[in-house]
Amino acid sequence: MDSTPRLDVIMALHHAVVVVWRDLAAVVAAGVLLVTLPGLLVPYLPAGADWSTLGMTLRGVCAMLFVALVSWGVVARLAGRALPPRRFIAEGLARATPGLQVALLLGAAVVAGLTLQLFARHGTIAGWLLNSLLLTAALLALTALMPAVPAAVVERLGPMAALRRAAALTAGNRDRLLALALVVGLALAPSAALIAGFAGPDGAGVWLRSAFELVTWSLVATVPPVVYALLREPAEEIR
Repeated sequence: MDSTPRLDVIMALHHAVVVVWRDLAAVVAAGVLLVTLPGLLVPYLPAGADWSTLGMTLRGVCAMLFVALVSWGVVARLAGRALPPRRFIAEGLARATPGLQVALLLGAAVVAGLTLQLFARHGTIAGWLLNSLLLTAALLALTALMPAVPAAVVERLGPMAALRRAAALTAGNRDRLLALALVVGLALAPSAALIAGFAGPDGAGVWLRSAFELVTWSLVATVPPVVYALLREPAEEIR
């Protein structure tokens, strides 16, 4: 009989909301610095493919750093060691390097998948099969590796060790992690659709999209460490 503890999806969502609320000042400050400002500044880079690529790359690195930074503060709070905003950010930055490495590796895999998807011939059986294969691979990776970044940050693991640790933690709970990811995605989808439909390229539309990005990245950064904290051994101490 399988003795693997089952993840409580509702509890995970509750913890994510509570953590964001209680650490709102730190999460928002780090998010504005690493998510909002890069997004607002990239359009002002000089025109040209090289600058555009550089800007998008730097923006992605900053977002991944935000994810790694928040992971430390979230796990610390759930372990009973709540951090004031300055320490939340300072300790998160100090501990972020292993998580940033894992996040960049996973981000590169996503880019590779999107690049491969460009070769799908839409409207053909081959294109449909390729898209189906890529979607399946993405969902499998999401459910197996969701806590990889916080595992790297908290346990100071290298990228491959963090991926193995995440896969071991999620074994037996991947169906529930898929449900968790779908709930988060469905919660964000209506807002994304409204912003895409009504927000213009200038003025209020820019700030509206920036606010939505901040909320989205806050969830992306918060949910995985909550999952990690719920699946790890409760006796393990966070220092």
